[in-house]
Amino acid sequence: MSDESIPHQRRLDVAFAGGLAWTAGAKGLTQFITWLSVLIAARLLSPSDFGIVEMAGFFFGFTNVLAEFGIGTAVLQMRELDRRVLSQLNAVSLIFSTAAFGCSVAAAPLIAAFFRSEALRLLVIVSSLGFFITAVQAVPQGLLQRDMDYRRLSIAEAAQALVHAVTTVGCALAGLGYWSLVAGPFAGKGVGTLLAVCWKPVPLAVPHWRDVARPMRFGVEVALARLAWAMYSQADAVIVGRMLGDSALGMYRIAISLASAPAEKIGMLIMRVTGPLFARIQEDRGLVRRYFLNISEVLALAIVPLVLGLAVVAPEAVLVVLGRRWEGAVLPLQWLAAFMILRTLNTLVSQVLTSLRFTTFSLWMAVLNFLVMPVSFYVAARWGTGAVAAAWLVLSPVTVLPPAVKLFGAIHCRLREYLGVLAPVMLAAAAMLGAVLGLRLWLLPAAWTPPARLVAQVAAGGAIYCGILLGFYRDRILKYIQFFARLREDRDVLAAGKL
Repeated sequence: MSDESIPHQRRLDVAFAGGLAWTAGAKGLTQFITWLSVLIAARLLSPSDFGIVEMAGFFFGFTNVLAEFGIGTAVLQMRELDRRVLSQLNAVSLIFSTAAFGCSVAAAPLIAAFFRSEALRLLVIVSSLGFFITAVQAVPQGLLQRDMDYRRLSIAEAAQALVHAVTTVGCALAGLGYWSLVAGPFAGKGVGTLLAVCWKPVPLAVPHWRDVARPMRFGVEVALARLAWAMYSQADAVIVGRMLGDSALGMYRIAISLASAPAEKIGMLIMRVTGPLFARIQEDRGLVRRYFLNISEVLALAIVPLVLGLAVVAPEAVLVVLGRRWEGAVLPLQWLAAFMILRTLNTLVSQVLTSLRFTTFSLWMAVLNFLVMPVSFYVAARWGTGAVAAAWLVLSPVTVLPPAVKLFGAIHCRLREYLGVLAPVMLAAAAMLGAVLGLRLWLLPAAWTPPARLVAQVAAGGAIYCGILLGFYRDRILKYIQFFARLREDRDVLAAGKL
């Protein structure tokens, strides 16, 4: 690397760390609020309430993509778009949202008939109004990300989570049942969109094909890939709801929420910062490779012990946190938690591929998964929700491996190098897993209460994980400590205009 590139890289490091700090603060607050609201709602509402809202959510996973159609991503990744084109894209987003709303209204009776629930008809129609919020948010949100304005993004996210949680719990206490789970997200997203529009107002302009063709082509490929992903990623719950009923679906939904919470909250914390970062450095493959490996290691360090720990203590955790009526969520929770490691790392891979504009490849991968995964879930459903959850892990070579191979070739990264980055975390996690299982099987007194057993297992697992890392891979930890220490100096120099 040339000497001239070093100051630029250090500026990026400072921006990345600053964004991570803002996002971490917002994510810490939102995770606490979200978990609290979910737990309270689970106590106030029934599995059937969660199940019926999940049935409606299947359809919105598809139509939400159509409401925005990849325009926000195009705004982020295509930095050459000027104000005039952005105004036209803002209008295009509203056009797509109107079409998505019309599709939802027309499909509402069919969805109600498919799930044999007449209540779904009105639920789908009312929830479809959120498409217009999605459309209005697309361009302003993309601009905030493109500008790496992490402070405002974090404030908007925290406000959205707070309003979401308060509205959900308030409506549940008021006895509104499953409507509580609709009103909360609607109100929260509305507040987040209002803030984004105030900070990055973009007027509407009549779209002209010659101006919007390139970003729309990019957005179409992104949107179609997301649509296929939404279809196959929702297929497991759709099949559970159709074949096993709403109570089983409620159990499965809670398992998904618990399994994905640590990975999504921490992963999205980092992904929120890395998206704009990779968009800015997409022309420098050496920098892309550097940040990809470093961020992969950070993701693994943070997520692997949490999700594997959750998988092993799931029986006690579900009993203590949710109560005995949710015991059916334990087995799917364990399988899904293990799979979340691969999904989170693969999300980073997909994000980098999008920044490098390999959108056609991502589209075909999503189509392949759409063809394979639903069939697997249908077959697995004969053995219950645990088998459906296990199918994600069993078929991970289809869903996870090809994108990683594509990216490694593009950034000249060897598989051995990538595995070397992840090896310390995996070895420490394996030791943690063995210690917790041994403690449960041979050392914990049978007379201990479930909360006491849960605390003991969590404490032992955390101690073993940290001990392995500090004892055998101290240099890895010191590398990050020194990195953040240098960042403080760079931040002061940058503030003085000398870097």
